[in-house]
Amino acid sequence: MADQFPPPTPSPDQPRMDHLALASRHAWDQLVRYGYQLGGRWRGGPPMAELDGFYFCQVELEGGTKLELLEPLDSPGSDFIRRFLDRNGPGPHHFTFKVPDFDRALEAVREAGYDLIGVNRSDPDWHEAFLHPKQSHGIVIQLAFEAESDHQWPAIADLPPSRRSSMPVLVAVRHLVADLDAAVELFSGPLAMSEHTRGSNANGELAVVQSGPWNLELIQPRSPEWRHWLGSRPGRLLHLELGVDEPGAVPDAVPLGEGCYEIPPEHNLGTRLVLRSRPARSSESR
Repeated sequence: MADQFPPPTPSPDQPRMDHLALASRHAWDQLVRYGYQLGGRWRGGPPMAELDGFYFCQVELEGGTKLELLEPLDSPGSDFIRRFLDRNGPGPHHFTFKVPDFDRALEAVREAGYDLIGVNRSDPDWHEAFLHPKQSHGIVIQLAFEAESDHQWPAIADLPPSRRSSMPVLVAVRHLVADLDAAVELFSGPLAMSEHTRGSNANGELAVVQSGPWNLELIQPRSPEWRHWLGSRPGRLLHLELGVDEPGAVPDAVPLGEGCYEIPPEHNLGTRLVLRSRPARSSESR
């Protein structure tokens, strides 16, 4: 399991990683997995009646990491999700970084030599822009400004209760990249993640970058299996590592040895999960 590094204190004037979005044709199936089966807590989502683009909802894990679940609707606003699913199948779609100053964040990205697409300021409460995965190492990057608001998403009365008493811990997001130095330059540069460490092992060259509770492991693969998974792409998300109670009891989990289990991507709507027992809490956090 990856070391549990103390999360860096985010600067209030810099981007911060907010969530990872997973796309599928049925968000409810994702919600059953990450909420009911793994113990994530329902954070919210807009009612269907209020949507004219696509459906989304969020599940929160221990420590404040969030997964956003995307589903296309029968509307033009869902075209980008349908194209993604038709081309790639279900799976990880984008990282979202919240920014306190939208114009300043865009300027920093452009000054660092990256292009922005889909810049949209039409909603006064939500501005967004994107980095194309060809430039952002195989995954879409969303930069978003959200105005402060006391708006709360309504609860869903028939949401299935979790079968677990403890929330899962997102230990690490492991993302394979073709060029480690370039990936670190993006994530620790205009995206303001803190580079924690560099290293190497039999699987490849590794850099850990952090933003708040997020540990993002960027890996330039050396092992044949991981190189095959990456293929000719500039990057590809390998898996999420989660700490959960009784990982072997999670549906579809198969043992990998040494108390570690895997849910292959074909059994989890395109996202591979590696499951271990929850890391022990420090005495300070009890």
